Amino acid sequence: MMKVSFVVTTCVLLFYTCRAQSPKSQFVWGINGHPLTQKDYSNNLDDQITALKDLNVSSYRFDVILTKDGYAKNQPAFIKLLQALKQNNILPFAAVMQTGVGGMLPDSVYQIAFSQGKNFGVAYGDYFTVLEVNNEVDNKIRVRNVPDGVSPDAGYDIEKSKRFMAQISGFIDGVKTVKPSIKISLSVSFTHFYYLELLKENKVNYDIIGCHWYSNMGDMLAQKLPIANVLSYIQGHFNKPIWITEFNKFKGTGAVSFAMQSQYITDNIPKLIAQKKIGAFFVYELFDEQSLSAKFPLEANYGIMYKDASGNYVKKDSYYGYKGLIYK
Repeated sequence: MMKVSFVVTTCVLLFYTCRAQSPKSQFVWGINGHPLTQKDYSNNLDDQITALKDLNVSSYRFDVILTKDGYAKNQPAFIKLLQALKQNNILPFAAVMQTGVGGMLPDSVYQIAFSQGKNFGVAYGDYFTVLEVNNEVDNKIRVRNVPDGVSPDAGYDIEKSKRFMAQISGFIDGVKTVKPSIKISLSVSFTHFYYLELLKENKVNYDIIGCHWYSNMGDMLAQKLPIANVLSYIQGHFNKPIWITEFNKFKGTGAVSFAMQSQYITDNIPKLIAQKKIGAFFVYELFDEQSLSAKFPLEANYGIMYKDASGNYVKKDSYYGYKGLIYK
């Protein structure tokens, strides 16, 4: 898939272990978008901010492509976005996409990635309390579609994984040399938990596990053994705070009605939060991406809003459903 303002008290750095059982907790509500990378999010930042404020989310997760030196490729737009979020008390949660480390051995990858992270931290670190490095690397290092992705023989390219471990670890270490307070989230989709084992074996210094889950993956609380309850499995095996950083009905309203998308979201989020194991929830995503319809039709209709023929942004049932679940 995607291809967390500043909270006004210092307790923001404690929300990673908080639970969502009461409106007074520091639970993070968020949504995904692509304000820097996708056509359907271009030239409409004001509309995005208006929707984020109306939803009452506390965080906006988005992707940002970096140069080989670790700076945002479209730096003016990136700074404009960060400033707009700050002015509206919305926490930026950037998933940074690295470039310039291809075709190198892990040691060289680590050194370049370290410099990237350090440069990023110096240039933009004051805006962030949470940051993601890369996105769904579990899918990038898999070479066979073995269903669960839990065991070492479940279709992983170990040599490729070594380069990714160096790339991710280097960037994190670089960021933390200048901004040690920034918490790092790494995402994992479905039950590809051998990736989390690789992170542990390689001593990658991250802080949060960001789960990505869609309806075609089944019930998050009732998977096959040995996993069963995904949240309990992750908590028991990896002992890190858990955020759900992507969640929606598979294919969004490209496959089901507006009402059915909303029902999936509103039925399942309370069940997952009731487990008292997660610290944040992010729906994927804010706007439909109709520009992707021809080449990537599965990606086009995940939004909880869409643009009508007159150019107006229209709220789907899921917008109101998700909004009704959010509290501060």
